[in-house]
Amino acid sequence: MIDRKKMCYDAGREEKRQKGIIMLKKILKDSLPTIASLTLSGMYSVIDGLFIGRATGDIGLAAINIAWPITAVITATGIGIGAGGSVLVSNYRGQGKQKESKEAGNHTVTLLVVVGMLVTMLFLLCYPSLLKILGAQGRVYEEAQRYSGIIVAGSVLQVLGTGLLPILRNMDMAIGAMISMITGLFTNIGMDYYLLFEKNLGIQGVAYGTVTAQGVVVCISVLLLCKRQRIKPYLEKKLFYHTVKTGITAFGMSLAPSVTLIFTNWQCLKYGGEQAVACYAVISYITFPVQYMLSGIGDGTQPLLSYYHGADKPTEVRQIQKTAYGLAAVIGVSATFATILLVPHIGRWFGLSGEALGYFGWGMNVSAVAFLLIGFVKFNTAYLNATMQTKKAIFLTYIESIVIAPVLLYLLPAFAGIKGVWFSFPLTAVCMLLIYRWMMLLEKRRKDKK
Repeated sequence: MIDRKKMCYDAGREEKRQKGIIMLKKILKDSLPTIASLTLSGMYSVIDGLFIGRATGDIGLAAINIAWPITAVITATGIGIGAGGSVLVSNYRGQGKQKESKEAGNHTVTLLVVVGMLVTMLFLLCYPSLLKILGAQGRVYEEAQRYSGIIVAGSVLQVLGTGLLPILRNMDMAIGAMISMITGLFTNIGMDYYLLFEKNLGIQGVAYGTVTAQGVVVCISVLLLCKRQRIKPYLEKKLFYHTVKTGITAFGMSLAPSVTLIFTNWQCLKYGGEQAVACYAVISYITFPVQYMLSGIGDGTQPLLSYYHGADKPTEVRQIQKTAYGLAAVIGVSATFATILLVPHIGRWFGLSGEALGYFGWGMNVSAVAFLLIGFVKFNTAYLNATMQTKKAIFLTYIESIVIAPVLLYLLPAFAGIKGVWFSFPLTAVCMLLIYRWMMLLEKRRKDKK
């Protein structure tokens, strides 16, 4: 009897191990291409910064950094709609509702086109005034206006380019989405070099390069999507509501770093002037791609989370959650140490000089510490959204960008000057982890009472 029990126990352990290996392969299959895609997406700004820093110096860097929130709203709109629709696509698939899944895909594509046109018209009317509100003055304003005019005119391409990628990933085409992003990135590099150094278009050349690259991403994504299903215009009130409800979290997650950027720019201007803004521009060129990379863990596991949640398989959902935390730890530690090692060189690569270069070392080292925590913060919100806990996900997303980050950015520099600006980044991540833990404890107590 004892031997039989032991044999059953060993067989159960082996079965559990095999299931774990299969699940890990599924997670890596979806997550790694997604992490790579989002990292490449973040690299657009890095490439722009490298070329602008070399071609125009601190003024160009400050101009793009101040104008960046406009670009961020455009891309966040695409990400929000695409992510909201893609969650529905996977959730319906998990429930075995193939027709509804296809309708959700067509609805999302149609909504991206419509909203992209509306965003273009809106920003064409108001972007010069927005630049002044964001703090642009003098030469910085002139350069920022030249850059933003072209970016805004190509809004439809940017909304579609960022919004179609989540749909591809949720239709088991994560590698196709990655290839699309790689092609777009190389297009951006080639266009930036040609228009900046061969045609001498300055900051406008960078804007043209970005819009052209997004156009390439759209073309490849549409071709891939058409191979999977017939794309036709489709809008439906119920799907619109659920897409917006689910996508508002992804919109906020994408936009949160740029909201923080606005407040940080204001505080940099106040405590360090244009040199501090140029320094923060380079810091953001490093932190944004790393944040995108860490966001890729949540985005990469989202199709599986939504599928298994729709299929009512909580064991698999918990397994994905544990694996994602492991990935966040590994990537966070690697990014932190790699950045700290490269700090002595990064500032010069981007063309920083004088006082801006002096600010950079301290600011970049402090900001790099936040990479240890951001992966967990991003995944927690993505997990809640993927498992249809949208209210909690929305709360976490917007309390970070509207309350926690602005309050810390206001208070800390009052005591520590420009160093307080840098410390606000990792401390915001700490606060968000504590808030998530508090939410989970409240949820556990509520379930225990029931």
